[in-house]
Amino acid sequence: MSTGADTIMEAPPAITAAPVCPSCHAPFAGAFCSVCGEKQRSAHDLTLGHFIEESVEGFTHFDNKFIRSFKTLFTRPGLMTTHFEEGVRVPYMKPVQLFFVSNLLFFVLSGGMNVFAISLKNYTGYTKIAALLQQRFTKEQLATVQVAFNEKVLAQSKAFIFLFIPFIALACALLFYRKRKPFTLHLVFAAHYFTFVLLEFTLFYLLVETPSNLFFHFSEDVFEIIAVATNLSALSVYFILAARRYYKAKWIWSIIAGLLIGALFMQLLIGYRLFLFYKIFYSLH
Repeated sequence: MSTGADTIMEAPPAITAAPVCPSCHAPFAGAFCSVCGEKQRSAHDLTLGHFIEESVEGFTHFDNKFIRSFKTLFTRPGLMTTHFEEGVRVPYMKPVQLFFVSNLLFFVLSGGMNVFAISLKNYTGYTKIAALLQQRFTKEQLATVQVAFNEKVLAQSKAFIFLFIPFIALACALLFYRKRKPFTLHLVFAAHYFTFVLLEFTLFYLLVETPSNLFFHFSEDVFEIIAVATNLSALSVYFILAARRYYKAKWIWSIIAGLLIGALFMQLLIGYRLFLFYKIFYSLH
């Protein structure tokens, strides 16, 4: 007969603490954190093979989003903003990310021929600016100043180009105020629209302006008329189609809005050029 002293007591199993997310310190509920999405680390994560796998996956994932985003932007105007509002965001690049990529493509491919930056010589068509230049610089100084100005205007035209987006968004909010959409969604629509603007200018430079300069040799005045008419038509038509799909506006109001946005863009472009001039002019010595 056994006694209590003879009974062997088994130790209770050790309680293992649940793994905690290193980013937000919430307990893991699986392979990924349910709060912030951080992946639970494993020994395999520190191997060279895993590093290569992640690198390839990251590139191809970006590449797929890039292609899908640009294809949707061109073929189905307004759809990405519609999907953004509905919460369908994983298949596409983020609006600001898409804008910065198109901005980079525009300035890399268009080089010194971008529509947002004009040379100092072109500013002399403004009477007030011509007088300002004459008051501050002699003819001899102006030649040196022109080189410095043209370099700065090319560089700085990239830095402030995002300023177009809030103005376009404000115009959309006013034109479609009955839709009662948050201003953030107008900003998303404007970012997608202005991304198209940059890409359209890039394609125009590559497919129209460069071949024209090489083979047709139009006069500067004739080509300027062609460029303004072509680009303004493309930007207005695109806005009309995008507004029809996203804002679900009637054709007549979409057309009116498209023409108004085209006119607004031209005024914003003039204002942007003047902004760059005065900013750079007062920094010159």
